[in-house]
Amino acid sequence: MRRAALRSSFYFHNNASLKFRSFTIALPIEMKHFLTRYFPLFPIIGMVIYVIVFAIAALDYPGGSYNLPQYDGHSYFHNFLCDTMLPLTPGGELNLARPLAIMAHLILSAVMISFFYLLPEIFDRKNRNTKLMRVLGMLTMTVFIFMYTEYHDLIVVLTGILGSLALIPFFIELRKFTHRGLTFIAILCYLMSIVVFFIFVTKIGYYYLPMLQKITFVVDAFWVIWVCWFVYQKRIRRGQPLAL
Repeated sequence: MRRAALRSSFYFHNNASLKFRSFTIALPIEMKHFLTRYFPLFPIIGMVIYVIVFAIAALDYPGGSYNLPQYDGHSYFHNFLCDTMLPLTPGGELNLARPLAIMAHLILSAVMISFFYLLPEIFDRKNRNTKLMRVLGMLTMTVFIFMYTEYHDLIVVLTGILGSLALIPFFIELRKFTHRGLTFIAILCYLMSIVVFFIFVTKIGYYYLPMLQKITFVVDAFWVIWVCWFVYQKRIRRGQPLAL
C-alpha cells in the first residue's frame, strides 16, 4: 500500500546534553485523500453542532438583555448571541450558560476559519486575490475567537474591519464568477453585515439589533453551507483537492 509520511521531530535529554532525533508516522494515502476531499463537509457539520450546543446553552441563560434587563430566560428577539457568554447577565445574575456558550462559540470560530480556508476554491483561477481572501479571512475569524472576553466591543470593530479587507479581493474575483445564486447571497450577507455593524456602532435602531443579528446569522449560515457544499462537489468532480 502506498503511504504518505508525516514527519515530526523532538528533543530529548541524554547524559546532560540535548540531542535531536526525528520519527515518522505513516498515513495511508487513501486516508489522506479521504480526509482532504471531505474536509468541506466539516463546516457544514460544525454549523449544525454549533446551533444545537448554542440552543442548549440558551436554555440555561438566566435572563436579561440590553432592552429588558429583568427579563426571565433567554429571548431570541432581545438577546444578542454573545449575551449567553457574559459572566453576569445585564440584570446582575450569575450566568450559568457561559461555559457551554463559550464552547459553542469556539465551534463556530473553527467553522468560520475553515470556511475562509475553503472560500477561494469556488473560483477556478488561483491568484493573489484568492490568497489574500484566505489569509485575511482566517485572520479575521481567529480574532473572532476572543469575542467572549471583556474586549468584546473592540473585537467586534476589529473583525468588522478585517472582514471587510478580506472581502475586497473576494468581490474583485466575484465579478468574474458565473454562479448567480452564490453571488447574490454573498452580496446580501455583506450588505446585512454592514447594517448590523452600523447599528452596533451608532446605536441607531439598537432595540431591533438582536433580532436583526439572528436573521443575518441565518443568512450567513446558509451562505457558509452553500459554499462548502459547492466546494465539496467541485472536489468530487475533479477527483482531487484544489490547492492554492
